[in-house]
Amino acid sequence: ALGQAFPAIRAEVALQAANPRFGDYQCNNAMAIFRSFGPELKGEGINTAKDVGEKIVACLPKDAKDKVFETTTVAPAGFVTVKLKDSFLVGLVTDIVSSGVAFEASPKRRVVIDFSSPNIAKEMHVGHLRSTVIGEACARILEFAGHEVHRLNHTGDWGTQFGMLIEHLQDEFPDFQKARPPLSDLVTFYKAAKKRFDDDEAFKGRARQKVVALQSGEPAARTAWTMLCDISREEFQKVFDRLDVTLTERGESFYNPLIAPLVKQLEQRGLVKESSGAKVIYTPKISEVPLMAVKSDGGFGYDSTDLACIYHRLFVMRAEWIIYVTDAGQENHFLSIFDAAAQAGWHRPIADHRGGQPIIPGQDHFITRCDHMGFGVVTGEDGKKFKTRSGETVKLVDLLDEAVARARAELVTRQATQEDKLSDAELDAAAAKIGYSAVKYADLKGNRITSYAFSFDKMLDPKGNTAVYLLYAYARIQQMKIKAGVDVSKVDLKELKLGDAAERALALHLLQFPEIIEAILQDLNIHRLAEYLYGLCTHLATFYTKCKVVGTPEQNSRLLLIEATRKVMFQGFHLLGMQELDRI
Repeated sequence: ALGQAFPAIRAEVALQAANPRFGDYQCNNAMAIFRSFGPELKGEGINTAKDVGEKIVACLPKDAKDKVFETTTVAPAGFVTVKLKDSFLVGLVTDIVSSGVAFEASPKRRVVIDFSSPNIAKEMHVGHLRSTVIGEACARILEFAGHEVHRLNHTGDWGTQFGMLIEHLQDEFPDFQKARPPLSDLVTFYKAAKKRFDDDEAFKGRARQKVVALQSGEPAARTAWTMLCDISREEFQKVFDRLDVTLTERGESFYNPLIAPLVKQLEQRGLVKESSGAKVIYTPKISEVPLMAVKSDGGFGYDSTDLACIYHRLFVMRAEWIIYVTDAGQENHFLSIFDAAAQAGWHRPIADHRGGQPIIPGQDHFITRCDHMGFGVVTGEDGKKFKTRSGETVKLVDLLDEAVARARAELVTRQATQEDKLSDAELDAAAAKIGYSAVKYADLKGNRITSYAFSFDKMLDPKGNTAVYLLYAYARIQQMKIKAGVDVSKVDLKELKLGDAAERALALHLLQFPEIIEAILQDLNIHRLAEYLYGLCTHLATFYTKCKVVGTPEQNSRLLLIEATRKVMFQGFHLLGMQELDRI
């Protein structure tokens, strides 16, 4: 309707949920259009923003007026508010009951998401939690939308630290090539090697020579390096399995052979400049500090690796969209990498009305898109860096163990007053689902850019905006269906009615799920989905308060409504990496 009313004006539809007192949805384009094009529009008899809004309404298709909208109103400021027909709402809710929820992005992209990225020979700690949880949720949402997603784990598996690790390994376990050393605690091993490197000059010299041996491909050094990487991978995988995270490892070492020829190519194209003995790439749009393509000692560093990395992803993998999930402190670094890639012609972030292409609502407009998905730090409840009582960094495994243990203790307490109790095996399974979901949801429910205070007590609270509250709401639906003794899959969908305002409000909220997914694809703010699910549960609670389900004439209708709610919750839980419970 907007395009038909004003075909010469290219603008995306500004649509949002309306104040329930006035309607269901509100279009806010009229004021902006009148401000920008008022003088030109007066020749068409349009003298106010309200006139703009009324012309938009006049261009609504007849089918929409007859079948979708109950009312359309235009405010003096031009805001167009619509109320949907109950019959239209009922049709969409029954679609959810029969087919679930879906979203199809257009166009579909090949996406690379770089997340988690722990360092070899170091244990995963709380600092890796956010990248892992946010990256996994992002990958699931993009896959749900139909994108082809490649999840890459950019491990720190290369660098000078391996010289001291390999030398220490050979000293401590001279027969390591015949029998694999019992290195279950690589952190202690790393600390011992680092202490020797700092205290023993002879060891330091041998360690530096070992770096050269590793880089030149010396067999014993390569074997030791491979062994250290394998041991780390096994420990990482235990964490990924617990968190239900899927990743393909492609560490720094993978890109090492690409760096030298790539730097040479960039030099020949005039993008690399000499600076104090180093070779750099300037990115003045982003930072005064240039990227270090080659260090003054002739070596390669993080900048070199990340340049080779983005080249490989854009040119070899043919990625159309790359997302880096790291802490917000690395934003300038990655924006500089994106800028350098654009200068080189690898990254082409164009395509909107400025490029002569019309904007099509709901579509992305780029040839390649690169995003840094930054996030804040995790703090203790005192707002300071989250550490153990002894001042050590919190190990991710210990954090997950405690979350599960606390969840189990809460379940045992809850069961003390219940007749129908869970078995020990059921308790363990439920505690794991609750504990892991609580940790994930606490991370995802806030704006990722802000830091958040980690609190087991708050995240495991069954009241308020927590995973536990959401899981209880889901379980209550399942138990209510059992109590009713009705197979909802056999209920005639035509029985669904929306006679109460609470029913209608719940149905309307269900229909907003695709809008949330679309918004996340634009700004990568996953907390939108967490907020949506919490809002859904509060609507459900209001519905329960006002509308009895079991044993009423409306029972089957309301069972269909809560089944649609369950299906949306199930999908939302999956996208956030949470696992549902049918009984708590």
